[in-house]
This record gives sequence, structure tokens and C-alpha cells, in this order.
Amino acid sequence: MWEEMALRHILPRLPSKSLMHHLSNSMQSKLSTCVLFSRFVQSDANSDEKELAFSFLYLRNDYDDDEHNVNFVVEDIKFPLSSGRFIGLEDVESPSILGHCNGIVCLSPCSDNLVLCNPAIKEIKLLPKSGLPDWWGCAVGFGYDPKSKDYKVSRIASYQAEIDGLIPPPRVEIYTLSTDSWREIRNNSLETDTTCFFPDYFQMYFQGICYWVGYEQPKQSVEYEDEEQKPMVIFFDTGDEIFHNLLFPDSFYMYEEGSSYAYEMSYLMYCDLRIILWNGSIALFGFNRFSVFPDSYGVWVLDDFDGAKGSWTKHLTFEPLMGIKRVLEFWRTDEILMVTEDGDVVTFNLATEKLKNLPMNSLSDFETIVYVNSLVSSERCITCASNN
Repeated sequence: MWEEMALRHILPRLPSKSLMHHLSNSMQSKLSTCVLFSRFVQSDANSDEKELAFSFLYLRNDYDDDEHNVNFVVEDIKFPLSSGRFIGLEDVESPSILGHCNGIVCLSPCSDNLVLCNPAIKEIKLLPKSGLPDWWGCAVGFGYDPKSKDYKVSRIASYQAEIDGLIPPPRVEIYTLSTDSWREIRNNSLETDTTCFFPDYFQMYFQGICYWVGYEQPKQSVEYEDEEQKPMVIFFDTGDEIFHNLLFPDSFYMYEEGSSYAYEMSYLMYCDLRIILWNGSIALFGFNRFSVFPDSYGVWVLDDFDGAKGSWTKHLTFEPLMGIKRVLEFWRTDEILMVTEDGDVVTFNLATEKLKNLPMNSLSDFETIVYVNSLVSSERCITCASNN
């Protein structure tokens, strides 16, 4: 009761620097949700030096929906890039968050560098270079292996060159935090006799499994390969180091008679579909262009999932809002963070259909995730952030 009263009335009045540890504890009691914003910023107006900036936005979970009062606290930290350890990052416009797990964030500031970072305790680590040569496209995932009790980064490389007229299967390597090294493994179910499976956009880690939006591609090369790409969920068991795949709900596919492939080139290009954790379950969130309501958003929950297969059930639909440029995250089951066309960050309540402005305006080229603070070290050799 006292902690709830403090969160409601006392904590919002304290300086944000005094709240880091207390808010970390309050998240464990599910009284608040932390959303992490990542971006590059200039050190100051008169300098070309950049810093990797993180903003912690703490949102209270138990506000009164009738009044839609959203209490929040913001905490900012910055990592200077001038130490010389992060060569190649200075010219990158924005970092890309590839995944996060137990407070550690995997960033890809540029194509050749991967970074592990725990912004809550101000640690950052540059990973060694990939051991896979001459790769063309690369999908990356990050998660925790509960069997070995270690953190793993998975890199799935695809190659543009054809071999005897066939598209070569992807190659896979695993980085292990405890050894600080990469090792190549067999692609383990990323190909059949006639097709290959290519993870594309990494979405999330949950309970030992990494999830991507990806596609199946015939090995036989054709002039316009995208026409025969079949989009699906591809996932990776971090303990067994085996890949599996799962089709989207049937409503996402348009089939040509006599063919097993989905002919819908615009799907991955124009549909904003992502894998999320919704009400404690794995779910798909995004557009369904073939629904009764064109361009409407929907949430499809994965039922009866046993680690290799499952089925989808649609749980809600809502239409896009005027003036909204970008949908960010579900931070509660009925509450979504969005960005307006003016660059303001707002939260939208599905039940009340009300918008509330948040203090994260004037951001550009940023990434965001629902984040859990932790004391887990991101590496063995630590680079400390500035005290800004």
C-alpha cells in the first residue's frame, strides 16, 4: 500500500536521478512499465561528436482509465563514442535495436558491428567480427539459453551468388557471451530439398525462443524471386539450437491455384506486422490488408503453442488514427505508444479511445522497446557511460 502511494504521489515529484533503483524494484511488482528509447545525439551544439543516448520512460500501470491520467518519469543516460573502441559508429545516423533480454540490449549501429549494452547499469560491449565471409544479407537475434545459462547472439547469413542455378541455403553462427566468440553451426531446419527459410526482421525473445518475421523461398532461382516468397514466423530454440517455422493466419495469404506459395509481393514491403508479447502470450500485431476493414490493425494470439507449432486466434481490430505517423509498442494490453506526424509521442487507450501526450517529443531516428531493468552484466570487459 505504501509503495503504491509513493508511486502515485511522491515519486513523480522527485528528481529522475533518484528514481532509478526504486523504479527498477517497482517494475518487479508490476506497478510500472519502462519503455526504452535509443538514438544518437550530438554531444553539444558546437561539437560534431555524437553520443549513444537512452531515455527510460516509466509509465504507471494502474492509472484511472476514466480520467486517463498517465503518470510518468523520464531518465536519460548517454554513452560517448569518442573513446576509440567504437570505430565505425560515428558516421551512423541511428542505432538499430536487434533484440533485448533481461535488461541487455543488442544494437546494430552499422552492418559490420554488433553491440551488447545494459543501459540501466551503464555497460556496453562491442562484439568481435563475424566469422562468416562474403555474406549479402544478415538476420540477427539475441536471447538467453536456459540450458547453458548463457546469452547468445545468432547470426543467419544469406548469400546473393547462385550455385548451379540454385539459391544457396543460409549459414548460421552463434556468439556466446561467456566465451566472447563466434562458432558456426548447421542451419538446422532452415532448408528442405526444394526451399530455404530466411529469417528477416527479428522481433523478440521469450522463454528460450527467438522470433523473426521471415519467409520461405524456392531454391530454384527465378527472375523475380519476391513473387514466390512465402512470409511466416521463423523461430529459434536457443538451447537446442534448432530453427522452426509457423505460417501466419490464413487471412494473410493469397494463393494461386495449383501452387503452394503465397503470391503477395507487397506483404513484407508494406504491411507493418510484428511479433509481440500480448497479455502474456505470443501474438501478431499489425495490418491485414485482406480483412473486411482495409488497413485495419489486428492482434492474433498464438494458441496451443508447444515450441514447434500452434494456431492463431484473432482478438481485436481497430482502425488507424488520423495524424499518427508510427505505431511503437503495446505497453499494456489496451494501451499503445504512437508517434504523431509532428513527432510527439502519445499513448492511445483502446477502451476509452483517448490519446495522451508524453514528454518524448522532438525525437528523430529512434528505436524503442518495452524494457526491464536488471543488474546483468553485458560483458566481462566494461566500458562505462558518462554521468550525464
